Amino acid sequence: MAVDGRDPEVFDKFHAVKFGVRQELEFPVGMGLEESRVLMAGEHAEARADGLGLVVDGVWVGVAWFDWWLVGTTDTVDVEIAVLPEWRRRGLGSRLLEVAVERARADGRNVLAGGILTGDPVTGDSAGTAFAAARGFVRKHAELHQVLDLPIVIAEKPVAGYEIVQWREHTPDEWIEQFADLQTGMSQDVPAGERITETVHWTPELIRDAERRRLAQGRFTYATAAVHTASGELAAYTQMGGTPETPDRLLQYDTYVRRSHRGNGLGIAVKAPNLRALQAGVARPAVLHTWNAPENAPMIAVNDKLGFRPVAQRTSWELPVS
Repeated sequence: MAVDGRDPEVFDKFHAVKFGVRQELEFPVGMGLEESRVLMAGEHAEARADGLGLVVDGVWVGVAWFDWWLVGTTDTVDVEIAVLPEWRRRGLGSRLLEVAVERARADGRNVLAGGILTGDPVTGDSAGTAFAAARGFVRKHAELHQVLDLPIVIAEKPVAGYEIVQWREHTPDEWIEQFADLQTGMSQDVPAGERITETVHWTPELIRDAERRRLAQGRFTYATAAVHTASGELAAYTQMGGTPETPDRLLQYDTYVRRSHRGNGLGIAVKAPNLRALQAGVARPAVLHTWNAPENAPMIAVNDKLGFRPVAQRTSWELPVS
């Protein structure tokens, strides 16, 4: 059954399977119902989403969620397949995968990517990775999943020669051009292993579109940036946030330091005050989640200083379909 987010009854059943399977993880993450509905039902500048539902005798037993990238890596479609525990080992996941491959080819995509396979924090192994490997997917990258229990005592570490600025859902007009430049740098520099990736060239228009989508989804965002006082250049930024749908689950979105300003301690200089603002705004215990490639040692070191701990490893897999 095709799912596009516009039929509430169908989408509720689709999301119940996808979200329910995620809850099997010790530290589950994933968009809530309304977040997912807005993403799938709306039109967005950088991506579109849709899905498939596998229904047996009126019972929703499995789903596939697709992210079709419209900027950046447009040769690839990401798919997440989920089957309820009591229906596994009956070939249902394989059937969903067959249809996913057919849809990718029909859309002219050459690669099917599975990027949300969570496993052991050291090896990354799980039932999901075994499924992917057995069906021809190749492991391309890994990210360490770390969590931080909030609230914490925060020791801010200002850096001489830099000024801290903060905002919420909307990037100030005075910074949006430079912020787009930083986000493009993030797209270029984030470790991707052997994954097929292309740089997303962010523009103010793309940023505003993403901000509108987050607001429509009910998300809240806290952003902190460091400005080089001598030049007025935006040197680093971080963003964190969440949604009232899952109030105990917060997300670290991005942290990035411009190449010319690295080595000055700006990572922790922006993350610490952003954590302070986030804690004050949320005002309840919560868990903050972040993911970083193991080779991104500087950022993992920053997270370690703040008290993050590793809980899992998320691996990315790709299957050529052309």
